[in-house]
Order: sequence, then structure tokens, then C-alpha cells
Amino acid sequence: MNKTFMFNLVIGLSLVAAAVLWILSIAAPDNFGWFNLNWAVAIFAGTTGVVFILRGTLVKMRDVVVKKFFVWLGAGLLAVAAFSAGGLIFGDEFVAPIIALILACGLVIGMIAVGGRRWDEGDNQRAGYKNYYQRKAEEEERKAKEAAKIVSENTDKADNE
Repeated sequence: MNKTFMFNLVIGLSLVAAAVLWILSIAAPDNFGWFNLNWAVAIFAGTTGVVFILRGTLVKMRDVVVKKFFVWLGAGLLAVAAFSAGGLIFGDEFVAPIIALILACGLVIGMIAVGGRRWDEGDNQRAGYKNYYQRKAEEEERKAKEAAKIVSENTDKADNE
């Protein structure tokens, strides 16, 4: 299966799970009364945030901006999840430090995911890059070798006749 399909499938399944649990909280309040909209948002945003961080770090992409965007979008969604469920789990005084921790981790993961590459890195920064003059000189050298080879083949034919 395609990695993109797997990521999208996980996002869709998290949305379905959150919606089902929300419906169950209304239909069976004695068993699922603890579940509310905050938990639904936390489940969906948390799962989607993790998926975007994984997509930004694991999927091979040449575009550094897209990789960092996926990591930052994932960190932002995890911050939304922490804001949504953090007050329910830990208390309101821990929400801001948790969000700061998530964003700091997003910054570090973003740096690790791109491997120190810059968004404006050109071909001339890569190892083994040859500029126009070097490529032109190699082409002239190759043409000269081909011409010499043709001349030597013609002289061999003439000597054999």
C-alpha cells in the first residue's frame, strides 16, 4: 500500500472513532457519559498530529518546506489536542507548559527531519556538481575522443584494403 494512503486511512479512522464515541456518549450516557466534544477533538487532533509528524519525518521528500510544514502542522494539531484534553486530564495549570513542550519538540523534530538542508539549497551545493564550463569541457573532450576513434577506424580500414 501507498504510505500516503495509510496516513489518510489513519486520519479517517480517527475521525470515525471520535464520531462513534461521541454518538455513544449521547445514546448511552451511563457507559460513555465521560466522553464529550473536548475528547472528540483531542482524539482527532492528536491522531492527525502524530500522523503529520510521522509523514514529515518518514516519507522521502525533496522539498524541505513541505517536510517542515508537515512537522509543524502535526505539532500544532498536538497542541490543539493538548489544549482540548489537557485541562480534563492534568488540570488547567499544565496546559500551557505542555503546549510549549509540544512546540519545542516540533522544532527539534523539524530540524532532524530535514537533516540540516536549507529550503533554497541549489544543485551547485551538492557533491559532484559540475558547472556549465566543466560540463562543456567534458562534452568537447568526449567529442574529440569520438572523432579520434572514427579517424583511427577509417585509417585501419584504409590500411587493410
